[in-house]
Amino acid sequence: DSGQFLYVEPDYLKSIDIAPNDSKYVDGTLWGLLNAGQDGGRAGVDVGALPAWQISTGSTNVVVAIIDTGIRYTHFDLRDQMWINEGETGTDSLGRDKRTNGVYDDGNGVTDDVYGFNAVLGSGDPFDDNGHGSHVSGTIGAAANNGYSHVGVNWHVRLMGVKVARANGTLLTGDVLDGINYAVQMGAKVSNNSYGGPTYSIAENDVILQAGVQGHLFIAAAGNDNKNNDLIPS
Repeated sequence: DSGQFLYVEPDYLKSIDIAPNDSKYVDGTLWGLLNAGQDGGRAGVDVGALPAWQISTGSTNVVVAIIDTGIRYTHFDLRDQMWINEGETGTDSLGRDKRTNGVYDDGNGVTDDVYGFNAVLGSGDPFDDNGHGSHVSGTIGAAANNGYSHVGVNWHVRLMGVKVARANGTLLTGDVLDGINYAVQMGAKVSNNSYGGPTYSIAENDVILQAGVQGHLFIAAAGNDNKNNDLIPS
């Protein structure tokens, strides 16, 4: 009301279009991120990654637990995206490397869990011996613009390996429960769970609900069976 200004507005931040230069994105192989109708597909049937990237390309403050067959944490597109348990790094009081000293340095009951947890063996090594978990991890968070071929939805993220499935792809509910509990205990606010089946577990339901109470978002697969889940539950 001073009469000195016609109007006042924020100095809005704008940006140029942002897109990764990873070759499989550029050549259209990753059509789920950007579908221009290549290979006979329907243009626009994708996750809308490009407009989302204008807003954010992710954050290393976000930890996503990959509850699956593990993660190949040495993979060139994943190694820099891995979550690292700070309680299992550095040296202990005896001068030993905490990564390999065979001690629960952080007191969580899992030995040397630098990159996550192996519920199948009860160990701290979630290395992938199947491939599915690494595939899922790449979809979620393969690094961008790093000279390799793929890119994930999140250019910046921390991937926590939680191995609950065996090399043949099968898994037991008990291992899933342990995996979810570990992810929540270690601070992952999101988990990806790309597994399923026709059976229902009350225990699993309860653990998922309790995780939600603690602020954890449980992402479940819809299934690859070409069925209506409302009619044939998975």
